[in-house]
Amino acid sequence: MQIPSTMPRLLAHLAIGVCAVFLPLSVCAAAAPPPTITKGQLTVAYRTDDKPISFIQNGTPAGFLVDFEQAIGVQLGLKVQFVSTGFASMLPAVKNHIYDTAAFAVIVTPQRSAMVDFTTPIGYGQARLVTRAKDPIATVQAAAGKVVAVTQGSALIPLLAHIAPGVQVKEFPNVASSLNALIAGQVDGLFTGLATADSLVKKHPGLGESQIVTSGVTEFPISKSNPALREAMNVAIAHLMKDGTFTKLFVKWNPPAVRIPAELYADYPGMPQQPAE
Repeated sequence: MQIPSTMPRLLAHLAIGVCAVFLPLSVCAAAAPPPTITKGQLTVAYRTDDKPISFIQNGTPAGFLVDFEQAIGVQLGLKVQFVSTGFASMLPAVKNHIYDTAAFAVIVTPQRSAMVDFTTPIGYGQARLVTRAKDPIATVQAAAGKVVAVTQGSALIPLLAHIAPGVQVKEFPNVASSLNALIAGQVDGLFTGLATADSLVKKHPGLGESQIVTSGVTEFPISKSNPALREAMNVAIAHLMKDGTFTKLFVKWNPPAVRIPAELYADYPGMPQQPAE
């Protein structure tokens, strides 16, 4: 991995700081791209089944956070290369320098923070329980005693167990396999992120969903051995929050009922507001 030694790293940090204060970010990106696994390239893991966050459209990666990572790449002066992966292997792969980061809003937990570093917030996780409309489960709490599908390794697993004690969690490698199990009647529900849940219900009229529950702050993962990339991404994220890029992409990819959390506006004062429903 092309990580600079102590002195070049210090100089890189200083360059980022000077650029952030005195120059437009695009100029900084052109002058001093941060260190990455492959020089000049930001290698980004993504999931192909997490619409509208990340998926395959016309044979290419697409989605809200795919577009946002592309915008970050522009700010950093880096070409973005997306590589598909499953969630369970995503963080270990970032830790071990297979990917620079991931186009996924990872819920920050103490266990995950011990494995990788994280950027500043890109959201606050919200989740819903998706069920068959003919066999509804009105609330997440009512899932106690039921069998619920969750993506393998998801931080939603302990959250679900906390909200609905006695729930039987059945882990699947991805959302697609969880959905197939739900439709086939192999599980009673599917617990997933808000945007994904709303997308599934919109696409499949035979499905319904529960109330929204908050799951925690979400951020992009970065290897602990690359603090210069983390700092550069933080500068880029702050810029894209304040110039309206994040809001514009959020509105583009999410239905009006999915709202930008109030906490995110507090994290980035002056961030353009999402239009009213």
